[in-house]
Amino acid sequence: SEKGKGKGKGGKGGKGKGGYGKGFGDGKGKGGYGKSGSKGKGKYGAAPLKVGPRDKGRLVYVGNLPFRAAWQDLKDMFKEYGEVIRVDVAQDPDGRSKGYASVLFEKEEEAQAAIENLNETDFQGRDMMVRLDNFV
Repeated sequence: SEKGKGKGKGGKGGKGKGGYGKGFGDGKGKGGYGKSGSKGKGKYGAAPLKVGPRDKGRLVYVGNLPFRAAWQDLKDMFKEYGEVIRVDVAQDPDGRSKGYASVLFEKEEEAQAAIENLNETDFQGRDMMVRLDNFV
């Protein structure tokens, strides 16, 4: 009886511990990573990630965006001025837009054209601020 109880308790404890460990690991992997992933995407994807001195003059900061603005909408608008390599809308850890984005162009001239033509223009009801990004 006592042996069984001990075994049962040990087994349950072990299983519980193992289960919790696994669950925690998964939780951390999934939740922690997912969240930190979106944070990384928002915080770093917006500027320092994958951009360097060679991108100077080609990376455009776009501010005062409506929170519902999708990167696709921005790309469609900016591609009128040149080859858009990528658009990053900054997000907070919950995945909500922070209201600004970075647009990386193929050439400096294209970035400059976009800045000259789109700064303080209306985008989905708000006047965008478009300038060269200071991060690079």
